[in-house]
Amino acid sequence: MADRGVAAPEEVGASRPARGWVVACTGTGVALVLATAAGALAAGMSWRTFLDAYVLSNLVIGVAFLASGAPIAWFTRNVVGWLFVASGLGHLATAAATAVELYGLGAGWPLLVLEALSTVSTGAWQVGIGMLFPLAVLLFPDGHLPSRWWAPVAWLIVASGAFHVVSGVISTGSVLDEGVDSILSTGRDVPRQLESAVGTVGSVVWLLAIAALVVRYVRGDERTRRQLMWLVYSLLVVTVLNWERLTAGDGPVVFLLSALLVPVSIAIAIVRYELLDIRLVLSRTLLYGLTLAVVVAGYAGLVAAASLVVSAAQPAVPIGAAIVVAICFTPVRLALTRVIDRAFYGTRSDPARTARRVGEHLRRDDDLAGVLAQTRAALRLPWLALRRVPDDVELLVAGNSDGSPSVEIPLSYRGEVVGALVVGLRRGERELHDADRRTLELIATPVAVALHALTLSEQVRLARAATVEAGAAERVRLQRELHDGLGPTLTSVTFRADAASNLIRTDVDGAERLLGEVRADLRAALDDVRRVVYGLRPIELDDLGLVGAVRQRLAALSGEPPHGVAVVLDAADDLPALSPAVELAAYRIVGEAVANVLRHSDANRCRVGVSADDDLVVRVRDDGTPPQVWRPGVGLRSVSERAEELGGSATAGPTADGWEVVARLPLEPAASSAFDAGTAPAPGRSVHR
Repeated sequence: MADRGVAAPEEVGASRPARGWVVACTGTGVALVLATAAGALAAGMSWRTFLDAYVLSNLVIGVAFLASGAPIAWFTRNVVGWLFVASGLGHLATAAATAVELYGLGAGWPLLVLEALSTVSTGAWQVGIGMLFPLAVLLFPDGHLPSRWWAPVAWLIVASGAFHVVSGVISTGSVLDEGVDSILSTGRDVPRQLESAVGTVGSVVWLLAIAALVVRYVRGDERTRRQLMWLVYSLLVVTVLNWERLTAGDGPVVFLLSALLVPVSIAIAIVRYELLDIRLVLSRTLLYGLTLAVVVAGYAGLVAAASLVVSAAQPAVPIGAAIVVAICFTPVRLALTRVIDRAFYGTRSDPARTARRVGEHLRRDDDLAGVLAQTRAALRLPWLALRRVPDDVELLVAGNSDGSPSVEIPLSYRGEVVGALVVGLRRGERELHDADRRTLELIATPVAVALHALTLSEQVRLARAATVEAGAAERVRLQRELHDGLGPTLTSVTFRADAASNLIRTDVDGAERLLGEVRADLRAALDDVRRVVYGLRPIELDDLGLVGAVRQRLAALSGEPPHGVAVVLDAADDLPALSPAVELAAYRIVGEAVANVLRHSDANRCRVGVSADDDLVVRVRDDGTPPQVWRPGVGLRSVSERAEELGGSATAGPTADGWEVVARLPLEPAASSAFDAGTAPAPGRSVHR
C-alpha cells in the first residue's frame, strides 16, 4: 500500500478511455438532474409530492453516489468507483423518470410512454441501493473480495438485487398516487412468502458484508483500518437517523438523505483517507452517544423499577432516579472511555500493561523490530521508528514513515542519551497525547537498554573484525619481512656455503673468504630475526619484566633540559603478575605516550607512573603548555585502541599544568570486550595534540 493517504501507486492513474467514460457518465448525470428539475417544475410538483414520491431522496442519493464514484474512478482503478457511478445514474434515472412521468400524466402522454417511465422509476433505483451498493461495500476498500471464499456472497448479492429489480417492475403500483404500472407489470404482486424469504436473504447478505468489513479490520494494516472507520462512522450515523424505518418499516423520508454520507465517506476513504483523524471523531461520537443512551436507559429503568414499589406520581421517584444517575454518570463515562479507547487507541490508557508486554517480549527475544511493531500495534500509532545517536542513524521503522509530523522520545542509558523513539502523530494531532507519552516513556527504559546492548554487540563485532584484520596484516608483514629480508640472506648463505665446499680442497684461501661472507650473512640474518621478534614482543619484557623494560626504554629517551625532556619513572614495586598481553599493551602505551610528549610538547619534565589497584594504571604526565586547539591524531588513538582490545579504557587531555594520558588495563584481559562508552574518551580526546 502507499505511504500517504492517497491511492496506492498501482491503483493511481485511470487510463484515458476510462477517464473519458467518467466524463460521459458525469455528463449523463447532470442531464438527468436537469431533466428532474425541468419535469418537477413543468408538472408543478408540490413539496410534499417531491418528498413522498422519493424524488428528492433519489436525486440527493444519486448525486452523492455519482459525485463520490467519479473521483474514485478518475484517480484510481478501484471498481468501487464504477459501482458508485452506476448506482448514482440509477437513482438519478429514477428521479428524472418520476418527475417526467408526473408531467406526462398531466399532459396526457401516451400510456406506453408513461409505462416505460414507470418501469424506470420503479426498478432503476433498486439497481443502485439494492444490488450495486452492497456489492461495493463487500469490495471496499481495495476493490477486491477479502478472499475467494467470499465469491458466493457476491453472487448472492447480485441475485438478491436482481430479484428486487424484477419483482419491482413486474408488480402493480407506482410511486405516484395517480401513476401507471410498469410496462412489464403482470398485474399481480409477488407472493408475500417469497418476498419475505428474499428479504431475509437480503438481511443475511448485509450481515455478511458487515462481517467482511470486520474481517478486513482485524486482518488489515493501519491504512485499511482507517479507511474502514470512515465507512463505519457514516453507517452509524445513517443507522441512528433511520432507526425507525429500519425497525418499523417506515419513518421520515427526509432522513433517507443521510444515506449520502456513506458514498461520500467511502470516496474519502479510498482517495484521501487521512483527511482527518477519523478515529478521534468516531471514538468521541461513540463515547457521547453511548453515555447518553446509558444515562437515559438507566433513568427510565430506575423510574420504572421504583414505580413497582411506589406510585410513579410521587415527585421523589424522578428526583431519586436523577440523583442516582448523576452519581453513576462519571463512573459510567470513565468505564466507557476505557473501553472505547482500548478499541481505537489500544492500550495507551494502561501504560503499565503495555510496558510489561514489551518487557516480556525483550526477555524472550531481543528483536527490536518486533518490539517496535508490537508497540505500534498496541497504541494504534501510524508509525514508529528507532534512531541511534550520536551517528543519527535510523535503525528500524514500524509502519509507513511518510514524512508526517512526529515527536521524539529520548532513550537514556546511565544518564547518557543513546537514541530516540520517533513517533508518528495521528492525522489531526499536533502533539503527542499525554497517555501515549506516558506509555512510551515507560517503554523507553527497556528499549534504551536493548539499544545499548545492540550497539555494544555491533562494536564487539567490529572489534573482532578489526582483530582479524590486524592479525592478517601482521601475518602479511611477517611474510614480507621474512621474504624480503631473511629469505635472500639465507639463499645467499646457501650458495656461498656450496661454493666454499667446492673450493675447500683446491683453494683454501677462497674457501675461507666465502666462509667469512657466510658468517657475515648469518649475523645479518640473526639481526633480521631479532628485529622481527622484537616487533612482535620486546625481548626486554621477558628479560626484565614490565617495570625494568619501561625503565630501560625511558633511559634511552630521557634527556636534560633545555634541549631534552627529563623522563622520570614512578613505578610500584609490588605489581601483581601480569599476562603477556597486558604487559605488552602497557609497554607500548608508555612508549607512544612519551613519544607524543617528545614530538609535540615544550615540556621540561615528564613523569610516567605504573601502578595497580583493581586495574593496571598507566599514567604519563608532562608540564608542557596545553594547546588551545588540538585535533585528532594517530598516536594516542592507538593508545585507546590497545586499551580497548583488552577491555580497558584510555583518556587524554590537558590538565591545569600540562598534559596527561591515563590508561586503565584489566589485570586479566577480556577475551573480547567492547568499548566502554561511559569511561572512554570522547571523539577527538584520545588523540595527538
